[in-house]
This record gives sequence, C-alpha cells and structure tokens, in this order.
Amino acid sequence: MRAALISIELFALYILENTPQLSPEAGGVKPLFLVAAALSLTSDEVTAATIYGAVCGVLTDLESGAVGFFAVTLTVLCYFQSTLLHTAFRRNLPSVWLLSLGAAAAVFSADFVIRLVFGTAVWQRCLIRAALTYLAILPLSVINFRRMSDEE
Repeated sequence: MRAALISIELFALYILENTPQLSPEAGGVKPLFLVAAALSLTSDEVTAATIYGAVCGVLTDLESGAVGFFAVTLTVLCYFQSTLLHTAFRRNLPSVWLLSLGAAAAVFSADFVIRLVFGTAVWQRCLIRAALTYLAILPLSVINFRRMSDEE
C-alpha cells in the first residue's frame, strides 16, 4: 500500500514539475519537486530509499535532459543519507532536514559546476532553484516520514 501511495505522489510531483504555469516560479525557475521527494523519502529502509532516489533521478533527467546526472547523484546521495539516518543519526525529522540540506547542496553545487563548464550557468537561478527545492523538502519529509515498528 505504501509503495502505491508513493508512486501516486511521485506521479503527481512529476506532473506538477513539468506542467507549465502549474507551480509557482521565482526568478524564472521552479523547484525540482522530484529531487525534494527523493531526499524526503530517505527515512525508509536503505534499499527502498536508494530505489526512490534512482526513480526520481531518472524522471528528473527525462524532464531536464541531463543524461543521467540526477539519476546517478540522487541514487548515491539517497543511499548515503538513508544509511546515515539508520546508523549515525537519530531517525527524526530534524535529522532528515539537516542531511537533506547537505545532500541538496551537493546536488546543486555539482549541477552548477557542470553548467559552468558548459557555459550555461547563471548563479542566481541555480541558487533560487536550490532554495526552492530545499523548501519543498520540508513539507514532503513531514508527509513521507515513517516510524519503524521498533521505534514506537
């Protein structure tokens, strides 16, 4: 049941992200809702979080034409974030938010460097997109956070 609900959520976020004038823009950019969803789903088991990261990355690559960048980076970052949440950090929302901030910074810094190399980087747009995406992580992580049965 949970996997079906997450699939519906990811489909809705894909539609929201890719439909023109459906989601708000700031500075001419929209947040990457699928990146936010991937980072907010890392409280699940490590394998599930890694798969969610890969799926969200592939869908983001389809939209942006980034040829595997988001698929690879989100898969790796979701694996590491979920592993840290299950081993080194307490599994709670502040930990998810803190680790997501670091992961989002890594994704958008790498994206900026790649855009800089190809001459398409505008730092203001990259910074606004990163901030909007991180703000989307906050409510999505509240929705997606799941307590494990041994934590109750």
